[in-house]
Amino acid sequence: MIRILKDSLLQTLLLTLGSSICAFAVKAFLIPRGFLSGGLTGAALILYYLHPALSLTTIYLLLNIPIFLLGLYFVSIRFFLYSLWGMLIYSAMLYLVDFQIEVPDQMLNAVIAGGITGLGMAIILRSRGSTGGSDIIGVIFHKLFSLSIGTGAVVINIGVLAVSALLFPVDKVLYSLIYAIVAMQATNAIYHGMKKRKAAIIISNHCDAIADILTHNYQVGITKLNGKGGYHGTEKTILFSVIHRKDIASLKKIVLEKDPDAFIAMMTAGDVTGLRIGNQPQW
Repeated sequence: MIRILKDSLLQTLLLTLGSSICAFAVKAFLIPRGFLSGGLTGAALILYYLHPALSLTTIYLLLNIPIFLLGLYFVSIRFFLYSLWGMLIYSAMLYLVDFQIEVPDQMLNAVIAGGITGLGMAIILRSRGSTGGSDIIGVIFHKLFSLSIGTGAVVINIGVLAVSALLFPVDKVLYSLIYAIVAMQATNAIYHGMKKRKAAIIISNHCDAIADILTHNYQVGITKLNGKGGYHGTEKTILFSVIHRKDIASLKKIVLEKDPDAFIAMMTAGDVTGLRIGNQPQW
């Protein structure tokens, strides 16, 4: 029970922190300059600019209803519940955050807002939920088509901004497009960057000893593969492992201490599924 409570508090902390950052970008940079946003926040801003009598929070909540039903169907009930909680937190942050920063240059406004939003989105998506809207659609795209979260979001953003181009000045739409692209890049860089793994291939005449040290002393998972040299045709044992990026230096040191002539190749493992070393999302 205590473990469940701690986990729930952690998810709430991630959702609150990320939502606060995203709401800050919207209220401090986007709205004061009449910029638009992507996804459902962008759609809500369009309606808000056209009908300011309705609050941005109310519009955002109403637009989320059909999107949440899709999330419940395609993802999971846990993701649905955490996203519902995240949407309520984000809506509250949009209402509570009332802070503006004066930056005269419009391009700089778009870039800064995009970077801040990307950071907030990456933090939110590290939780087991989202803030609803395009986040849910991005997660669905990720699960069905293996698109990165940021790429899925930019597809949605382009659609929203295309509609915006018919209703608002072109310069505002173009600045908003820059904002969306920067946010996509920042989300991908931070979210996927924090979860990168490396696949290691080791060829050595001392593979058994190296595997024994890595497995028993450092709890590194190792798979032994049979190989044959292309020149001499010599039978070789090849070690394969997937490790955290931070452990690369330690692994190389251990291998080279045992065999200075060992061959080590490191490759990026972007999508790894596994209980201990996997970097798959928690949704």
